[in-house]
Amino acid sequence: MVKVRDFIYPRYDENIERELIEHGIKELYSFGPINLGKVNVIGKGKTGIVVLVDDNKVIKIRRSDSPKETLEIEAKIQIKAFPVAPKIHDYGRNFILMEYIDGRHLTREEKIDIIIDLLRKAKELEDKKIEHKELARPYKNVIVKPDRVYIIDYDSASFKENPLNVTSILSWLNFPHLANMYKKHRDIEEIVSLLYLLNKNQ
Repeated sequence: MVKVRDFIYPRYDENIERELIEHGIKELYSFGPINLGKVNVIGKGKTGIVVLVDDNKVIKIRRSDSPKETLEIEAKIQIKAFPVAPKIHDYGRNFILMEYIDGRHLTREEKIDIIIDLLRKAKELEDKKIEHKELARPYKNVIVKPDRVYIIDYDSASFKENPLNVTSILSWLNFPHLANMYKKHRDIEEIVSLLYLLNKNQ
């Protein structure tokens, strides 16, 4: 376990450390594929880094050079996105403490059932008026477990009247005709049936 101040990146910020300690977060695990000099982390983006808390939790800590003043809006969208998104346990201006999804990233070679599950999850977000905005490159923001997928990272997400999550994924899968069909009717089960049919005929 490493003191939380060592995870404040790229420059130390006393306000970030104080808030984390006030919420009982004093030490974290140096673990993950990304090295930040003294420590390793699970993820690094433009607004925060993701660090292992324990077997069941991770924390997103706001970067000291983040273009965003707070992570609270992202946290509120992710709370609304649950259970498509990992469950949030606590959050503040400088952090989001959430469920750890130990899975793998999405690839283009997924089985049909994984693709269908992802499209249904994307539709669930649409039903909640959430546009993720990063699903044109879903391999970065989708974690695959043996039984289901999770859509993670709501940094760019916003509430919209007509969100386009499903069409983004269909375009990434190289199904522009299905994306156009979905845009017209917003019928996810129609798309699912056609994908099963296409898969069967391959």
